[in-house]
Amino acid sequence: MLVAFVVNDIDREYARLQSEGVTITTPIETEPWGEKFFQVTNPNGVVIQLVTLENLRLLDKV
Repeated sequence: MLVAFVVNDIDREYARLQSEGVTITTPIETEPWGEKFFQVTNPNGVVIQLVTLENLRLLDKV
């Protein structure tokens, strides 16, 4: 199972969770279509993905 949450500042959330000792399952990756994400896994094996949709953020500035 994978649960995804959209966040405004992926780099800040990554740094925050690392500083709290959370094990990062998948380090930050950027997909060709602009999705930037990382993943952690909870003790029950559920993958939690935090994602920023860079292309959508660019549309907010138009």
